Amino acid sequence: MNTKAILASVALLLAAGSTFAADTNEAAVDQAFRNNNATSTLSRAQVKADTIAARNAGLLDTNEAYQDIAYMAPRSKSADVKALLAASKAAKSNTAQ
Repeated sequence: MNTKAILASVALLLAAGSTFAADTNEAAVDQAFRNNNATSTLSRAQVKADTIAARNAGLLDTNEAYQDIAYMAPRSKSADVKALLAASKAAKSNTAQ
């Protein structure tokens, strides 16, 4: 009975160990990327233009984490928001005294 239990545990350990083995193809690509010390020949303006063109063509992945920059641009505050901010500041200054 002990022999069966030992064989089963060794088989499980071998199976578990093989699942954690490194993917050699992915490691080779990683290493090639790290060893590539070539500098870009494109200017910053060219890279920006290429990125905007790819975004407009729908070639870039987008989701809620990568919204359009216009969505994140600061906007002017409405009168209601300004009134709430002023009231909040007044309340804080009254409690501080």
